[in-house]
Amino acid sequence: MKVFTGMFLVFILTGCLGEDYDVGVPTAHLHVESFTPSVQLNEANINWGASSEDVHQTIDDIQKFGLSQNEIKIFANDKATVAFEENEENGGDIWTDPETQIIVALLKDKQRTKLEMNDFSEFQFPTSKGRYVLIVEFISARGSAQYVGNVLIQ
Repeated sequence: MKVFTGMFLVFILTGCLGEDYDVGVPTAHLHVESFTPSVQLNEANINWGASSEDVHQTIDDIQKFGLSQNEIKIFANDKATVAFEENEENGGDIWTDPETQIIVALLKDKQRTKLEMNDFSEFQFPTSKGRYVLIVEFISARGSAQYVGNVLIQ
């Protein structure tokens, strides 16, 4: 009985340690205070290397690409957060890499304005109304991924 129990524990632990935790490109979701559903942002420039997938994608004109996406209407001075999830092919779990850097910026007429984020991935849209390209950059040990959204600040 002891041998059987010992073998059983070895097989269980081997299965846990052998599991592949290497994940692909995460998805980015924008949560805005003034509306309930989150919006998935579109992938733009990607340079991602992992055992589960290797992705390299380049968008030459990020402003043109961003403005071609579905419009996201936001109120001036709205508060928002960005959340990342592993892609569906890798289980859809919440992304948790302690070395990750997240940068959020708005692009209008080739002018890039960085938005300040707090430790909870919260930021605030400016009071200046107009159409912008929202750029979110996700940088980790696996690589970098850039996401865009077509934002209309009202």
